[in-house]
Amino acid sequence: MLAIFVDGFVRGGGRSAAVLRTAFVSMLARGFSIVSSLVTVPIVLHHLGAERYGVWMAAIALATWFMIADGGITKSLIAQVAQAHGADDRTRIRILVGSAIAMTVAFTLLFFVAVLIGVRLVDWTWVFNLSDPALGREAGSAVTIICACYALAFPATVVRETRLGLLQGGAVNTWDLGGSMLGFAGLVTVVSLGYGLELIAAVWSGAPALARTVGALVFLWGEGRDIVPSWRDVRPAVCRSLLGGGSVFMIYTLALALSVQSDQILIARFLGAEAVADYSVVQRLFNQPPVLVTLFLAAQWPAYGEALGRGDFDWIRRHFRQTLIGFMIVGTILCGLLGYFCQDILRVWVGGAIVASPTLVTAMAIYGVVAIIASVFSFFFMSLQLYRPLIFAQVAMTAINLPLTIFLLPRIGSPGAIIGTTAGYLFALVLPGFVMLRHILTDLPTLKARVPAASDAPAKASPARPRPAA
Repeated sequence: MLAIFVDGFVRGGGRSAAVLRTAFVSMLARGFSIVSSLVTVPIVLHHLGAERYGVWMAAIALATWFMIADGGITKSLIAQVAQAHGADDRTRIRILVGSAIAMTVAFTLLFFVAVLIGVRLVDWTWVFNLSDPALGREAGSAVTIICACYALAFPATVVRETRLGLLQGGAVNTWDLGGSMLGFAGLVTVVSLGYGLELIAAVWSGAPALARTVGALVFLWGEGRDIVPSWRDVRPAVCRSLLGGGSVFMIYTLALALSVQSDQILIARFLGAEAVADYSVVQRLFNQPPVLVTLFLAAQWPAYGEALGRGDFDWIRRHFRQTLIGFMIVGTILCGLLGYFCQDILRVWVGGAIVASPTLVTAMAIYGVVAIIASVFSFFFMSLQLYRPLIFAQVAMTAINLPLTIFLLPRIGSPGAIIGTTAGYLFALVLPGFVMLRHILTDLPTLKARVPAASDAPAKASPARPRPAA
């Protein structure tokens, strides 16, 4: 019986089996990431010092804005590939891949040129409230290096998101795990040799980009040969479709960066880079439950799209309700335990370098639960291409979070940042999500009617290439 279960888990072709495989490998990858964080945070913190470590965390937060460089096209690609996969339309998948790569390369080049110009014009010593102008120059270099690695990986990211749409998340996350392991080994090596912030940035961001690129090439050389695009597969209509969905993700990512990722930048500006170090270490601890949940939600994303393409509405309703209730319970338990044992964990983890106030710990625990529920709704909306409510939610979240954070930081310190983020999630996404849920679950047939059919592929599409033998 055990052998039958294992074989079904590894080779099963069902939608639920694909979700489980993806989630399982994602958990392994994230498990390694958690362990590596536990090891590298104290190493890097003691190597760089509190101020430089704060600069490192702020630079990472700022560089995440570069994720909008592709116009959101790679994220828009997942749902459309999943729907084409549900319709067994390999020709449309190849056209989607070709159009996405062409647009992504163009967008990324333009955005990176803007980054190179912007880095030279910004006074990083003022932005991060630093004590030494030389450290400001290091911060600018770190931002540039991280953005360059992101740019080089974007074409491979198109292939990665395509594989997610094909329900191959297990293989994708295996390559991600390899990138994390390579980055961990490189980071430890760089620190042990005594190198500084710039090389740490290069290793941290370059190793995952290298692994993602190699994984994309291996896939296209092997089982993905039939979807390797040519210039004939770049279609203006498909580009417009991807850009339409991608603009939603771009706005979503931009609003997310403003409302969530800006915490470290605002803390650096109001309280100094050393305060960023304290805040970032505690936040990294409490981010683990939401991140683990996100891995499972990301595995569900293409499955929802494939189920919608096949009209399996009962599966969508049942699976979403189970997911929402299950993760609300799991999130409350995990965040409660982290809050209770937080001081002990920090003492073992980073020694006496970081001491979290009770206010910050309580605020982080509440944030963890609210962020998990918000993620469940966000991924569900994106998987069904319900972009409008998601955009409204993110804009509202930014409007709530930023003013509240700026108001609270000078008055109560770093806990003000996470309180502002939590309030934004709660009032802009979680509560409205519960209000809209009943209507969405009963309106799935209408959403199905919007899914592009196989016949929507351009009439002059290049013929489908034969798929490689299994």
